[in-house]
Amino acid sequence: MASTLKVNTIAHSGGTNAMTIDSSGNATFAQRVLHPQLPIASVTLTTANTQDASNPYTTTGADILFDKVTINRGSVYNTSNGRFTAPITGLYKFTYNLLKDDDTAANVTYVYVWKNGAEYTEAGGSGYTQSTGQYGMISMSTLVSLNATEYITLRLTGGGLYLNADGRYHGVIFELVG
Repeated sequence: MASTLKVNTIAHSGGTNAMTIDSSGNATFAQRVLHPQLPIASVTLTTANTQDASNPYTTTGADILFDKVTINRGSVYNTSNGRFTAPITGLYKFTYNLLKDDDTAANVTYVYVWKNGAEYTEAGGSGYTQSTGQYGMISMSTLVSLNATEYITLRLTGGGLYLNADGRYHGVIFELVG
């Protein structure tokens, strides 16, 4: 059963109009529209991390434990296990930019996204760069559908990542988009 709400103006009980809808269906807002505190995390990896502080970072086969957290709205990132956990069911955007080390012994560097402990094989689920004796950026972004309490992590599966004290060469963002 469909319902229809037919109004021209939505107003505060004090008489202030919040939104007006014209005959064409266009909405005009009297003030800005505020969004709730959407879940989002922004993290990076520094030489202060407790998992692998060597430079380059070469720990493979384990979830990367990003140690510098800039934003963690909704407490979606856990520094002890490296998990970005969905607090609510939705579509999440996961973006990572990592700097491959210039170590010639590890000229190919691979990074994979994992969902709930299994490799995520959808579009954007893995990234790599190959260059001998040169730095290289691994930059990927993917959309992941997650139910509440499901999680994603990032793993280095080969090669090495350049580290520095402030983590300026790496960035990982996890955000609810829909």
